Amino acid sequence: MKPNLLIILCALAASLLLLAACGPGANQAEATIAPALESAPTTDPVPTAPPAGEAYPPAVAAPVEAYPSDQAAPPTVAPEAYPSVVETFQEPRFRIDQPVAATATTITGQAPPGTSLAVMDVTYNGALLGTGRSDDSGRFTIPVTGLVAGNRIGLAVGELAEGQTLSQMAEQFFPYRGEGFMNLPNVGIFFDTVQVAP
Repeated sequence: MKPNLLIILCALAASLLLLAACGPGANQAEATIAPALESAPTTDPVPTAPPAGEAYPPAVAAPVEAYPSDQAAPPTVAPEAYPSVVETFQEPRFRIDQPVAATATTITGQAPPGTSLAVMDVTYNGALLGTGRSDDSGRFTIPVTGLVAGNRIGLAVGELAEGQTLSQMAEQFFPYRGEGFMNLPNVGIFFDTVQVAP
């Protein structure tokens, strides 16, 4: 045999083997894939380009509702429908005269008349600095020791009236509270507070 004829026969045989190996599998895969694509559910159509002259995306026919659409919007209430809360204060209010210097030996101010008072170091967990009582006009002068610059001091009720609880006392004097009122759990109720100046 001639070498050219042998090459041609080998090429033909290889081609036939290749067709035999790939041919039926390709047809079978095609038959399997095609029905799957045809039977797959489609929920959203694939967007297509709009006809010439139209805007993209096309306008929505129905208005889009805000989420959640199954609930009604909450009613709107005019601000004047809510009653305004006005704080009421009674005089004479608890008030420590300012400024209070670290070198001061007395604290002056005002409180309800005849009230037992205590000046305490709020910063040092309510350490007692001095005690006294307001006079008939509500003024007081209380001797103190141990003022520390930068610490906050507070004016508290010195003793409870007989048969009175702490919460009753707090409620009774609350309308007289000063600008620096503080209610600190585990420390105390201070009807006015100020920071000690250097």
